[in-house]
Amino acid sequence: DTYTGLILLHTSWGIPWITFFMRNFFTTIPISIEEAARLDGAGDITIFFRIALPLSLPAIGSAATLQFNWVWSDFFLALITVYSPDKLLATQRIPLMRGVYHVDWGLLSSAAITVMIVPIIVYVFLQKYYIKGMIGWATK
Repeated sequence: DTYTGLILLHTSWGIPWITFFMRNFFTTIPISIEEAARLDGAGDITIFFRIALPLSLPAIGSAATLQFNWVWSDFFLALITVYSPDKLLATQRIPLMRGVYHVDWGLLSSAAITVMIVPIIVYVFLQKYYIKGMIGWATK
C-alpha cells in the first residue's frame, strides 16, 4: 500500500516495451554515421552521447509521452496496489465523488477536466518529439 510499489510495478512493465521501442529506433540509424565517427577518432561513449542520443530525442520524447499517459491514466494497477484513502490517486478519487442519492455533476466534471489537463499539457510540450518519433523513422 505504498507509492513505491506502484512505481516499481509501472517501471517493471514499462522498461520492456521502451527497450523494444528504442531498439527499433536505433536500428534505423545508418551504420555509416557510426563508421564516420570512428574514423574521426570517436569512442563508444562519444558516439553515444554526441551522435546517437541527439538523434534519438524524438524517440525518447515519444516513449516518454506514451509512458506518462499510460501511468497517469492507469486505474487498475493503482486500484490493486494503493487502497488507503489518504493515498488514492486522482484517477481513483473521481469515481468516489458520486453520491448515493445525488451526483454533483459540476464537481465531478471539473475534477475529470482537471485530471485530463495534465496529460494534455505534457503532450503539448512534447508534441514535436512525439510526432517525429512516431512517424519520423517511417519516412525516408
